[in-house]
Amino acid sequence: MSQSSTSPSYAQAVRESGQDMPFDTEELIYSRTNERGLIQSANTVFQRLSGFEWRELIGAPHKIVRHPDMPKGFFHIFWQYLKAGEPAVGYVKNRSQDGRYYWVLAAAIPCDGGYFSVRMKPSSPLFHQIRNEYARVRRREEAENLSSEKAAELLLERLHDMGFQSYAEFMSTALQNETNARNQALNRQPDKTATHLSELVGALTKALEEQARLVKLFDSLKLLPVNMRLIAARLEPQGGPISQISMNYKTSFDNISERLTNFVTGEKNICGQMDAAVRRALVLANCARLHLEMSEHIRRPPPSFEGEEQRREHLIVQELGVQSETQVEASLDEAGKMAAQLIASAFEIRRLVLGLDTIRILGRVESRRDDTFEAACSATLDQIDTTQSEITESLQNLSSLAVVIQTSLSMITTSRRDSASAETGREKGGGKSGVAASGAKVGSSAGTQAATGASAAKATDQAGAGKRDDHGGPGAAGRASGSAGQGAVEYAAQ
Repeated sequence: MSQSSTSPSYAQAVRESGQDMPFDTEELIYSRTNERGLIQSANTVFQRLSGFEWRELIGAPHKIVRHPDMPKGFFHIFWQYLKAGEPAVGYVKNRSQDGRYYWVLAAAIPCDGGYFSVRMKPSSPLFHQIRNEYARVRRREEAENLSSEKAAELLLERLHDMGFQSYAEFMSTALQNETNARNQALNRQPDKTATHLSELVGALTKALEEQARLVKLFDSLKLLPVNMRLIAARLEPQGGPISQISMNYKTSFDNISERLTNFVTGEKNICGQMDAAVRRALVLANCARLHLEMSEHIRRPPPSFEGEEQRREHLIVQELGVQSETQVEASLDEAGKMAAQLIASAFEIRRLVLGLDTIRILGRVESRRDDTFEAACSATLDQIDTTQSEITESLQNLSSLAVVIQTSLSMITTSRRDSASAETGREKGGGKSGVAASGAKVGSSAGTQAATGASAAKATDQAGAGKRDDHGGPGAAGRASGSAGQGAVEYAAQ
């Protein structure tokens, strides 16, 4: 199709247009592709902003709306997450067929047979900051002819300079910030689960910082028993008491260091795994709310639409919302298990450090038997005393933070289940039906989501007869039966 062409002349024309497409805060864009990235379905907001006819969109590669200003390193990172079965979030500049552009925050997840993405209009301070970073990265990509991998590394470096230790941290922060900004602009209540998880991220950041401090303290202690042994070699016969004590200390220290390494580095990094699980839950909680809101929009097609395809698309989006909520539960459960492991590991290391205290005290006592020994060993023993005291303090801090995190996770999970039970009771008593209520069966935020979806639907209805509905395009129609209301439009090939 000619509209998918990305010739240099067209790309240059896109860059020079410099015109922003109208896009309201209350509007959401969605599209669904197959595994090859070919568009299978979308809503009218997407079609309007893209500028293409439906017959040109359906079956076309999603990159038909890609803007040449976007750094290719971003897409490399984005697709790494999706292909790994993880949600992916990021700021994207898209282009319209007429050369105009529009910015979105995209939240995409894998789905059966492909990928599903919901986009919102970004407005937070982070958005304005990342636009400048994208421009810098894109200039270097072109000037240095960087590969996608190298470009991705460059983008991650820039994000690190902005204070983000990982892309997972960046995308969870971006989605939460934009969701908060959108809620505030639309006068909506925030999602309780996402809010609590966002607050919990602060404790996780402190735990990671404390873990890094603990590793540094152990590294600084590593050479001190060796120094003791060298001093002993000069002042006493081979195998003397100070030499033996320093050897025992080093043996015990090496054992503790190995255990510490097992839970703070690589794939066994408990704090890192816990942080990743909570951030994943935060992303999924916000995605679930977007999916449920989107399904509330697309379940109400214009009266002239007919056909079963509407219902099928509505059910797909509904199921995605429910699946996202279920995955939130799984991520919370995983984070809780990691917190329990951290508490147990920190306790075990503290117990072993107490054994080091005994050896350290023996060294202090033995050195005082001789003034020469005491003078020679005093500085090293003082360093050992200070460092061990700081290690004990750090382990205590890490244990306390783990308990706080574990308790918070338990409270979030309990709150979600209580809300789900209450929502189920309302349904049985003749309460609301529909997708938001379905989502409530697996998540505490569903009550808020149902209200959000209903208020969004009401706001759309009141916007006036001239406003376009957010559901479907030509050639795909139908009425869904039952209390779920009318279904969504499946934009199949025309």
